[in-house]
Amino acid sequence: MKLLSLVFVVSLVFSCAALGQSSSSSSSSSPSSSHSTLSALPEAPKPVDHFDLYVGAAYSSANQVKSSSALVGGTVALDGKLKPWFGGTVDYGYYGFGYGLVKPTMYTMLAGPAFFLSQGKYEGYVHVLFGLAHTGGVGATPNLAYAYAIGGGMQYDINRRFAVRLAGDGIFSAFAIDPLRLGYSQNMRVNPRATGGIVYHF
Repeated sequence: MKLLSLVFVVSLVFSCAALGQSSSSSSSSSPSSSHSTLSALPEAPKPVDHFDLYVGAAYSSANQVKSSSALVGGTVALDGKLKPWFGGTVDYGYYGFGYGLVKPTMYTMLAGPAFFLSQGKYEGYVHVLFGLAHTGGVGATPNLAYAYAIGGGMQYDINRRFAVRLAGDGIFSAFAIDPLRLGYSQNMRVNPRATGGIVYHF
């Protein structure tokens, strides 16, 4: 009887030890397996209806001012995407570093519709923007004029949140050509603009 009891106790101890080892191995493998499963999941794509905040360096001519060659500055734009192919843009540009005989400053405030075409990580767009352009530092009259821009660009998604963009526009505005000339001018000039920078999706 004692021998049977001893055999029973030894069997019970070994059974409990084997059960504990099995449960510990399964629990230790569980986090790694869940981690590998999570890491294998693809990154969620950005939603169709979203905003893009763009910040970039900009280069523009200054054709509205006599003897001015070009201006360097920056631009900030907000794109609102309502559909996969359609949305709107608000754009602000400031150009304060010029070279040439005359060194004006210029800023533009524009807004209008935008049209998009996406293919994988690439997205192209065109827009037509309307607003105002201002020239300072040279005594030009008028120094504020109606302006509109026609242009577009291309961007590449680095990840779900960030992209890089290159863009160009022709900005049309009417200023007095000669800074010493008084009165309002109906002379329309085009300032080509090139920009490049970073986009944040949100």
